[in-house]
Amino acid sequence: MEWQSILQAVMSLLFVLGLLILTLWLVKYCELKGIRCRFLQKLSSSRRTEILEITRIDSKNSIAVIRCEDQEYTLVLNNGTPLLLKEKQRPTK
Repeated sequence: MEWQSILQAVMSLLFVLGLLILTLWLVKYCELKGIRCRFLQKLSSSRRTEILEITRIDSKNSIAVIRCEDQEYTLVLNNGTPLLLKEKQRPTK
């Protein structure tokens, strides 16, 4: 009777690990093929903010150029509060 309990516990563990691996694979697959999925296209197209470029100044500071709708912002990012350097209006087409 003892070996049956051990076998049942090992089989349950393998089943749960298999489900975890299957879930991780499915998430990675959806991430790679997400551009074809209508639901993920809607999520990605509704973003109003995008990061255009990030450049490291030193080990603690970096500069980021961020676009929000039709405005571009240049920020200095550090351990404290981000500092806005420049705000630029994009020309409308």
